[in-house]
Amino acid sequence: MSSRFEEKVVVITGAAHGLGAAYALAFAREGADVVVSDISNNVESATYAMGSEEEVGSVVKQIRDMGRRCIGVKCDVSRSEEVEKMVERAIGEFGKIDILVNNAGIAFVATPFWEISEKNWNLTVDIMLKGTFLCSKYVVPHMIERKYGKIINVGSVGSRGQRHNAPYSAVKSGIQTMTLAMAKDLGEHNINVNCVSPGCVKTPMMEGACKDSSKDFGIPADEVYDFCCKTYHILGKEITTDDLANGVLFLASEEARNVNGHTLFVDGGFMAI
Repeated sequence: MSSRFEEKVVVITGAAHGLGAAYALAFAREGADVVVSDISNNVESATYAMGSEEEVGSVVKQIRDMGRRCIGVKCDVSRSEEVEKMVERAIGEFGKIDILVNNAGIAFVATPFWEISEKNWNLTVDIMLKGTFLCSKYVVPHMIERKYGKIINVGSVGSRGQRHNAPYSAVKSGIQTMTLAMAKDLGEHNINVNCVSPGCVKTPMMEGACKDSSKDFGIPADEVYDFCCKTYHILGKEITTDDLANGVLFLASEEARNVNGHTLFVDGGFMAI
């Protein structure tokens, strides 16, 4: 087992399943101790049901079975009081936070922008954009004190604008721009801030989106993912959760010590089209 992140403590939001769980397990395999954060209740009408307590427990168990320290923390990243408590719990348990991965996300049924409810707009902004802000806001003072930190925000190829997905597109674009601003604010404190942006990856969120998009593509839901890969991935290869985890690990490592304010697209060439 690699020890690239030995004695490092990483906090990952939205880590109960999908990409967040892949990131958590990858860091643990590389020697890190991990805080697995997620929210245990579902959001009505979301195509992506956020992680359950059972899923959080499963990830925590897998990490502990590797011999790493790990705790699971229930946290709604859109609520400052919950984020503050999550950070306090992490500091209390491990004494520090070296790496923050702002991964928590949500998506709703694809809808023309004029039909999107104000409630769903607000939830999308609050969970992903505000959540990235709040988690960083409460973690950063601890990093500044130690003059060290790595923050990885999670964007998306959706930042270029997706049909029937205006809130998600706006938020992901905002996260990428906010990454630049954060990098400029924190560089003098030896804190790197970067963004990783996935292409089409088979996760619970993607499976929900494929099901919802089947009517637009005119093909069964189980064929939408393959269609997207063949159409949008120049390399013609399936993007896996391991591919994304490798990108996050790189940005969090000392190998990327001079990478700052960068968005790494792990998209098979989607953004080049």
